Amino acid sequence: MSGERVVFVSYAYSSDPTKSVGRCRLICKALADQGLVPIAPQLFLPQFLQETVERELALRLCLRLVGLSDAVYAYGEPTEGMRLEIAEAERLGIPVVYVEREK
Repeated sequence: MSGERVVFVSYAYSSDPTKSVGRCRLICKALADQGLVPIAPQLFLPQFLQETVERELALRLCLRLVGLSDAVYAYGEPTEGMRLEIAEAERLGIPVVYVEREK
């Protein structure tokens, strides 16, 4: 198990949390089927944080998770939070893969 690449899933959340969670589940399943280990904070941070009230904490946790990843996969047009995740990956020398959102 130690050889699998860890991929951080950067995907918009706050504009439509319900849609984001559903889409992230599908993305994570597809990544896992490819032998990757997806990290999608959209799926677990809302279990214990209220993003509207604790946004700074949520972003701080996301940036730390970026640092644990082998790559960041950015889906769709980057939002403010996604841009922070991408910038952190670039700062750390972690590759960023841009994936277009489906039509």
